[in-house]
Amino acid sequence: MKERNCVIVDAYSTGRYLPEEFKRYGIGTVHVMSAAQGPPIFQSHFNADLYDEVIRPGERMGYDEIVEYHLQTLHGRELEFVIAGCETGVELADSLSERLGLPSNGTALSAARRDKARLSCALTYAGVRSIRQVVSDDAAEIVNWKREAKFDDIVIKPLNSTGTEDVFFCSTDADIQRALSAIVGKTNRVGALNRFALAQEKINGQQYTVNAVSIHAEAFVTEAWTYDTVPIVGASSVCSLERLLEGSEPIVQELSGYLDRALQALQITEGPAHAEIIVDHRGPVLVDFGARLQGTMSAKARTMALGHNHMTLTAWRYADPKGFSEYMRQRGPYKRKAHALCVSLISDRGGVVTGYPGLEEIRRLPSFADAIAFVPIGGELVPTIDLASTPGIVYLVNSDMTQLDDDYRRLRAMRMDQVFELVTRDSD
Repeated sequence: MKERNCVIVDAYSTGRYLPEEFKRYGIGTVHVMSAAQGPPIFQSHFNADLYDEVIRPGERMGYDEIVEYHLQTLHGRELEFVIAGCETGVELADSLSERLGLPSNGTALSAARRDKARLSCALTYAGVRSIRQVVSDDAAEIVNWKREAKFDDIVIKPLNSTGTEDVFFCSTDADIQRALSAIVGKTNRVGALNRFALAQEKINGQQYTVNAVSIHAEAFVTEAWTYDTVPIVGASSVCSLERLLEGSEPIVQELSGYLDRALQALQITEGPAHAEIIVDHRGPVLVDFGARLQGTMSAKARTMALGHNHMTLTAWRYADPKGFSEYMRQRGPYKRKAHALCVSLISDRGGVVTGYPGLEEIRRLPSFADAIAFVPIGGELVPTIDLASTPGIVYLVNSDMTQLDDDYRRLRAMRMDQVFELVTRDSD
């Protein structure tokens, strides 16, 4: 039997589970790194034993050199596809797949799939609604832009980051100066230097997360969730709760139609996509996007609620394109098997985690499905200001909505010092 092999670029975050998924189809994986060292935020995710081979570029290589190095290393191998494992692997996966003649989104709009300002320009060029914006490293320029546009509030963020890092809601000139000082000149969590900041109109409406998988320019929405946030003083807001929607709901159809147009604008024809969309009085608009799997999610809980998840469907799309395409076309809009909540814990205190005394109580909730991304033992719990400082995520799944909501109230009533056993640094 012919050997089957693929390449995963930067298999961190959710992508670190792809080797096991492909193994189910008899597909071996080569792990290609986009840099000599993975970003610190993802280094704990990497397990070299999962791969048939790990290919690492040199320390001081530029991007073009890295592409050529990997092409030379992969030359002559029988490969079926190249896929990005997380945000940092998107551009290299585009380059390698295109040059190797494998299923690819191409490189023409690679930068727009990662740079939030270019993404908005690509949408506008294609006639798809986007957010008004300006890119600058000068607070005075952003202040003038805000004043001329007559915006009461704006959002300032890095051009290229992840995990809602350094996202600020700004209403005053002082807010803008504070945001620029925090962003410009900082090396962000994915290892990129923030030379500029992106200022955008603040869209007020209901936020949603929507996942899709594309094959030959046909996109299939795999799930959509409401995305509720709570404000954080001095920053922006953090996710508090996501609620799974039924695929046949009118809002899901509206979101699906908009996302399909956005994917076309970004020339995404193959593979997974993760979108954050706000719907206001004018309709949907994209506020964040990744040409990759959704990060920090429970495949187990989502499969309980949906019968599938973003990762398993992505693996199916690449491992068995014909079977995937036929199934998804016959399926129509996805069907929810049970109600589901994704609950982000929010911390108002800090300390070193020495145990999880409240986790057993959480697991006894009738709707409990999974608990992920908890601050590890010995790690530091800090007040929550963004996705990366969220102390843990709990999934609740139940066909009984009343029980689900009751369990949610019980979970939310728990204090963080009830969930986590904490000691302060001073008491070490």
